[in-house]
Amino acid sequence: MKKTAFFWMALLLAAIAGCVGKNGAFQRKEALDSRNLLVNSGFNFHPFGPHRTGKAVSFAADYVPFWNARSAKSLRVVRESHIPAAVLPPFAVPCGVELLPGESFHQFFTLPEADLLPGDVVSLHFYGYQETPKALRGEVRAMKIETADGTWSPGKDFKLRDKRTFNKMARGELVVARKITAVSAEVKKSVVFSAENLVIPGSFTPGKKSYAKDCNTVGLEVRFTNDSKKSVWIFAPSLVRSDKAFKAVGCYRSIPDYYRHIPRTMQKLWKGESIHILVMGSSIDRGSVNPALYPYCEDPKSPRYKQPLSDSHTGFSTKVVGRPDLEPYFGWSNHYFSYAGRLKVELMKKFDLPGNKILLNFMACDGSCVGEAHSGLKNWCELLLPPDSGSNGHKAGHSWKELYPGLFERPEGPRPDLVIFGSGANEKTDTPDECAVFEGTIRYIQRNYPGTEFIGCMFQNRGGYTPNPSDMQAIAMRYGIPFVDFGIIGDRLTRIINPHAMGNSDGHPQASFHYLWFKQLEKAFECAGPVVAGFPQQYLPERIMSATVNWEGEMKRYRQGDPRFFRKNAIIIDDSAFNCWAYPPKNIKRGPGIPRSDLYVDGIKTHNRRRMKTCDLRNAFAQHGRLSFGDRHVVEAASPFIFHALDAKQTLNRSYTGVESPLFSGIRKAEPYTSLTGYPYGRKTALLQPGQSCSVTLAGNAFAIAWVDMPDGGILKAQIDGKKVFETATDKPFALLSKEKLFMENRRGVNGLAFGMHTIKLTAVGKPVKVMGVFAYDLRANRAGERILRGVSGGGEYIFVPAFKAVPLLRCSEKLKIKSLSREKAVFSGSGSFEAVGE
Repeated sequence: MKKTAFFWMALLLAAIAGCVGKNGAFQRKEALDSRNLLVNSGFNFHPFGPHRTGKAVSFAADYVPFWNARSAKSLRVVRESHIPAAVLPPFAVPCGVELLPGESFHQFFTLPEADLLPGDVVSLHFYGYQETPKALRGEVRAMKIETADGTWSPGKDFKLRDKRTFNKMARGELVVARKITAVSAEVKKSVVFSAENLVIPGSFTPGKKSYAKDCNTVGLEVRFTNDSKKSVWIFAPSLVRSDKAFKAVGCYRSIPDYYRHIPRTMQKLWKGESIHILVMGSSIDRGSVNPALYPYCEDPKSPRYKQPLSDSHTGFSTKVVGRPDLEPYFGWSNHYFSYAGRLKVELMKKFDLPGNKILLNFMACDGSCVGEAHSGLKNWCELLLPPDSGSNGHKAGHSWKELYPGLFERPEGPRPDLVIFGSGANEKTDTPDECAVFEGTIRYIQRNYPGTEFIGCMFQNRGGYTPNPSDMQAIAMRYGIPFVDFGIIGDRLTRIINPHAMGNSDGHPQASFHYLWFKQLEKAFECAGPVVAGFPQQYLPERIMSATVNWEGEMKRYRQGDPRFFRKNAIIIDDSAFNCWAYPPKNIKRGPGIPRSDLYVDGIKTHNRRRMKTCDLRNAFAQHGRLSFGDRHVVEAASPFIFHALDAKQTLNRSYTGVESPLFSGIRKAEPYTSLTGYPYGRKTALLQPGQSCSVTLAGNAFAIAWVDMPDGGILKAQIDGKKVFETATDKPFALLSKEKLFMENRRGVNGLAFGMHTIKLTAVGKPVKVMGVFAYDLRANRAGERILRGVSGGGEYIFVPAFKAVPLLRCSEKLKIKSLSREKAVFSGSGSFEAVGE
């Protein structure tokens, strides 16, 4: 037994010794895996042509999923049963690609996706058909981020606006680091092509400097080119991890099916309908970076290679990049070369659509975050701002209707069809509860623009840029939203490339990394067929976080001068979330001596971002939403800052019933009230003497009770349905940051109730209490738990089986009257029908 164990141990050690070199590097001498590193090597496809044209041609299409072509008419993919026998290889294949003269198509993937490292070896094998020798060319290209020795300056070297100096690193697109090529002289028959032994290059020098010797290889590209004037055919390409080429067995990478989670968007693209894509995020998403995403000369043979062809903002034209048809649709080169701009261009190719069919609406903005963007959601979703480079990524001078007429012809109008969540780097809103801000955005859009779909594909620099990709993944689970994890790809790449190569001078990704980002997002729109049943996204499911409800409602703006600003730096907000803009007054000079102002909520210091004098719909002085429901919240900017404006979120389905309402009982007299804070709650009050009570019955599942604090105020006892929910003193003033003490309106929230009719009873204890009224809310996430009971009665008792969780809201026909009502039963007089609504 011992001899046997010794034998196997010796054999294992010998195997290890044969694989490890003298320097400890892992040496791969043989094929590690015979599986194909390419996806959709069978060229399967979904034929959307019949859906669009009505023609019964389901055996062919003009694009291949997971492959990219130069244009929408570069190739034709055809099922094997419709391909001439002389062209086909000697074995079964699902489909073949007819590549037209002068055209090419390719597939790119990053090294981490195939678990490859520099030093690994790959080889290409495929079958082809050509009419002339060496017409068909197959290549495997190792693609790297550009690097060169030294530095450059856009302004000093090329007379552009930016006068700063940068390292010669990551300028423009990826470049070829090394390649192998397969060609053949055989013609007019099925030919085997092979290109072997591509050793993946890769090395870099740590640090921010750039060197020509560095080779930041990020991925592989398999490309097929037709160098002749007649069509060529390609079949069954295999890329294997081996120094020898052979027909692969099995697939190493799986084909994702994200498309199943955006069925509405996919169907519109298949049909050729107009779509509106809203891009959320920050400067990273709209391609703001240092240096800018200039259009560079990408021809290695040109003396202007890797030199900018124009400035990024003023002077940029899509004509420079050979796309005059896109001129009005991209304001700056930043937009064009961003991951989202690349997506628009590629969707136009894949689905053969003109530029006016895909509105790419950049809400993403420098410095912006989703919390701040709540102030502008309506404006961007409904195209209330005109086309403008800085606002939405379009050139000014045209109307939306001129640019995208199809959006205005459809019944639902130009509202968004798809929302992309990219970078969340600037969020910092209520961390670690940023999830509520994102979820609130989704629910706001779902409520106002039903059917809108969402995708998450977030940039995560080195795996540690921002915490909210994890929040988005939690949301993806709950809402059925596809989440494409570009972050993990980018993080793994930093093992094999210089991390500074992705952004050159800072954390903003350069064009090459935007390309990698786009390549991940692109997968969400690929359907290789056959089509599998979709998973429509969940519409208003149960909330992940309780604070989400604070962000779901509409914004109401208050500008300086409005009485609601009872001090220039203080306001009582409507409910529990807000954006605000604050700045130092004119008599204080700007400069390094001005302290950064702090924001306080209820006297507690909280996070703020920047000074803001204007109401920028995507940038704010501060935003906050992790506040207790229904309570009074006082927001103050520390001196010397004053507010320019504040947007207050009004929580869903709220209604106010003041003591002057006939619904209140026990009120002897409601009197006008002079507010010191601009009437945040109501305009009349009623004074309850000690022991006196008033009550009101309202529909809802949450309530906020309002009163006025006063020097000799007593204890306010609140009961709901006979149960005490709180007691609070009403003789405590609020201390402002200036140390001034004010007796003013106050409020306390109560939630967690079942939806239905609830009786709120307010009692003064010990001393008088000045009450104002009650806010009622319906905070239910959806109506899934709603119970509706319909019936008829000829009078008498009607027993509810089972009983409602709260007294139901009861509606009766004209001749049926309610004598009494409880959770368990209703007592009627007369006869007729009724409907009871509750839980």
